[in-house]
Amino acid sequence: MVVDPHGKPPRSSLLSVVKIVVWLLEEWFAYLFQEKKEALLLCDRYFHDLLIDPWRYRYGGPRRAANLAGKLMPQPRLWILLDAPAELLQARKQEVPAEETARQCAVYRAFIQRQKRYAIVDAAQSLEQVIADVERAIAGAILQKNTYRFD
Repeated sequence: MVVDPHGKPPRSSLLSVVKIVVWLLEEWFAYLFQEKKEALLLCDRYFHDLLIDPWRYRYGGPRRAANLAGKLMPQPRLWILLDAPAELLQARKQEVPAEETARQCAVYRAFIQRQKRYAIVDAAQSLEQVIADVERAIAGAILQKNTYRFD
């Protein structure tokens, strides 16, 4: 459990860049050499989270290097954003100040809408409805539809 994700200082620029290059290599290795079968891989955080919250990753390198690595990363077939009002998210988890939660919500919404295939699911709904909306988004992605919005 993360208690204070912004509590430690950023790493040096050199170490930060080395870390994202290693991350990039690991992702491509896994992508290229995994078994080629139909599979569903769910991640609660992917590399692009570093672009939204570099402090969580203690990233102290140049923003351009992180953006470039983000473009070079294998891209998910479908991005799903579990979205809710910042106040609700803050009430559920107080890892960062309320202002930071609100900032991240806004940046995530802008980021997700720039992706080719995405779903925005209203996470303020019941768990059952959130699960149903996520399942519909995944089924839609399998059928090659492009964009879904459940709110």
